[in-house]
Amino acid sequence: MATASMDLVLDIGNTRTKAALFSLGRPVRHGFLSSSPDALGSWLVAVRPNRIALACSGEVNAAFIAFLQRLAPVTRLTGQSPSPLQSAYTTPATLGVDRSANAVAAWAMFPKRASLSIDLGTCITYDVVDGSGTYCGGAISPGLRMRAEAMHTYTARLPNVEVAAVPLLGTDTVGALQSGVFNGVLAEVHGYSKTLRQQWPDLAVVVTGGDAPLVLAGLGTRIFADPLLTLRGLHALLEHQHALGAGPTGASR
Repeated sequence: MATASMDLVLDIGNTRTKAALFSLGRPVRHGFLSSSPDALGSWLVAVRPNRIALACSGEVNAAFIAFLQRLAPVTRLTGQSPSPLQSAYTTPATLGVDRSANAVAAWAMFPKRASLSIDLGTCITYDVVDGSGTYCGGAISPGLRMRAEAMHTYTARLPNVEVAAVPLLGTDTVGALQSGVFNGVLAEVHGYSKTLRQQWPDLAVVVTGGDAPLVLAGLGTRIFADPLLTLRGLHALLEHQHALGAGPTGASR
C-alpha cells in the first residue's frame, strides 16, 4: 500500500517555531521547536516530507534554509501569496502571512459564513472574512504582555506585573494593573465581536495564539478555539498555490 504524502508546515516567529505535518489535508503531528537542523531532524524522526511550506516573521539562518531545501521543495509563503479569498485590503504588501493564513483557515472552517479570527499573541490581530469569501481587513492591538510591559516602561513607579486571569477590581496596585491588562483584553475581544455581529449576525469567532488558553475562559460560549488555526491556513495557502500550478517559490525571497 502506498504511503500518503506528507506536507511540512513551518511558522517561524520571533521567539519560537511552530511545526505541523499534514497528510490528506489534516494535521497528523504538531509541536514547537527551535529553528535548527538538529531540532527539526529530531522532531521529524523518520518522516521525509514531500513539500514544505515556510512562513517567517523572525530571522532564519542560512543553514536551516539549506537543510529544508535538501528535504523537499520549499514554498515561501507571505501575505502576498495567492489566496482562495478575494481581498479588500489596500496595502497587501504589508499584510502579515499569519493574518492571511488565519483568515483563510477561518473561511475553510465556516464556508459562506462571515468569520472573525483572533490571534492572541505578542500582538492581538483581528481579521474578518465576509460570507462571500472576501477578506475585509481587521485590526492590530498590543498583546497581554506588551500591555503590562508598556505600563512599566512608560511610567516611573508602576511595576511590571505577571499576566494572569484576575477579578475585575484589583485590591492593590499589582492587582489593578493585572486587571487592566487581562480584563481590558476581554472587553476588547467582546467589543469587536459584538460590534461586528451587528453587521454579520451569524459571525463565527475563532480564537488562536499563545495567550488563547488564558483568555478563553472569559470569552463565553459563542467562541471557537483552534490552536492550529494559523498552521491550517498556511497549509491551505500551500495547497492553493500548487493548485494554481505555481509550485515552490524558493526560500531565499
